[in-house]
Amino acid sequence: MAAGSRDGASQRWLWPVLVLAGYTVLALVYGAQLSVYRASRGEPVSFGETLLVGGIEWYGWAVLTPFILAVARRVRATGRPWPIQLALHLPPSLFFAAAHMALHAIFRQLLMDPPGGWPGAWAYFTWMLSKTTDFDVLVYLSVVGLDAALRYSRQVREEALRSSQLEAQLAQAQLHLLRSQLRPHFLFNTLHAISALMHRDVNAADRMVGQLSELLRASLERDGRHEVPLSEELDLLAPYLDIERTRFSDRLQVELDVAADARDAMVPPLLLQPLVENAIRHGIAPRRGPGRVQVRATRAGERLSVEVRDDGIGPPSGGLDGLREGIGLGSTRARLERLYGPAHTLTLEANAPRGFVVCVSLPYRSVRA
Repeated sequence: MAAGSRDGASQRWLWPVLVLAGYTVLALVYGAQLSVYRASRGEPVSFGETLLVGGIEWYGWAVLTPFILAVARRVRATGRPWPIQLALHLPPSLFFAAAHMALHAIFRQLLMDPPGGWPGAWAYFTWMLSKTTDFDVLVYLSVVGLDAALRYSRQVREEALRSSQLEAQLAQAQLHLLRSQLRPHFLFNTLHAISALMHRDVNAADRMVGQLSELLRASLERDGRHEVPLSEELDLLAPYLDIERTRFSDRLQVELDVAADARDAMVPPLLLQPLVENAIRHGIAPRRGPGRVQVRATRAGERLSVEVRDDGIGPPSGGLDGLREGIGLGSTRARLERLYGPAHTLTLEANAPRGFVVCVSLPYRSVRA
């Protein structure tokens, strides 16, 4: 609240200072031009006098500018189309032109004390009416136009800021939705495995329930973050692998090959678990005999590479073109797109001599950065 008040107060002071500075520049330019003009005609030049004339000319507009802006706000508040608003500005433009010439004549009389006294000031005012009214009307319209341009520029910036905030909120909501799809998907699969194991090995099923509880607790503790260290992902993957090892017994082998400099890399939460689950469910589970899943993570410069490789049954008969992505892989791909856009890749390839390999490449960002 206090910071907002200070910002508002500073802006209220800033605009008058900027307006005064702008008119000061115009006064200096006017005075310099008048000096050059007099010198070109061979007249004596007094820089002090020409600068005073420039100040009288433009500081009069500085006095009138707040009132001009007040009129501009009233005209803008009508909400009429711009041609009608322009027509509405014509009467006040003549009034302010006359007011400026009156101020000019008064300041000139007070500060320069020309011969003729106040009757001479009146004569000077009427002379200016016949000579510079059109120029003063243009100055009035320029002030109104500059005010409209600045307001439009500020409105565009505010709309762009609101748009970016809305896009960020939308992206965050979509990320939460995509991530929330993974938990029930994994939970139902694990509960199905526990149910099947209850009839064969009650102790093993009981261990799986404990491991599932630990896994869900760890995943819930990380809500709200869109990136976590890869080391945390590996910690979260461990109880899941224990569940699957219990389920498949000696039919499943898992190898982890994670480079030391890759462990600090930031990755989306629940990146590894759905990829490993896909490899086990669609690669190892349907095949006869034991199978192996390899998880590999390496850093190459400013890129992080993560691979999940299996030697399961491999692509369907239609090849990779006939492959349909499920919830796990589809949600992972959508989250990566939201978080990294074109800076990421996720590819599926056939593993030689059999199986699948899923490759993910991300920008490398360290937790220590």
